[in-house]
Amino acid sequence: MQCKCGGVLIEGKSTFRRSNKDFTFILENVPALKCLRCDEIKFTDKSLEKLNTLMNRIERDSNEIVTGKPSSNLYDY
Repeated sequence: MQCKCGGVLIEGKSTFRRSNKDFTFILENVPALKCLRCDEIKFTDKSLEKLNTLMNRIERDSNEIVTGKPSSNLYDY
């Protein structure tokens, strides 16, 4: 695979970081692709899908803790 800069992407692991108004999510050793030329990190679509699902669950659960009301979306369990 190639990066948009033209460099070669190699498989490895990286740290995924995302901030929200309520929390900061940091997960280490996530499978990723790294460009040898520009050091850009790209996460695979499969990894991003799983990370977004996890973040949505954490956000929902943190809202339940703050408000004391259970989520009406129980399909994630």
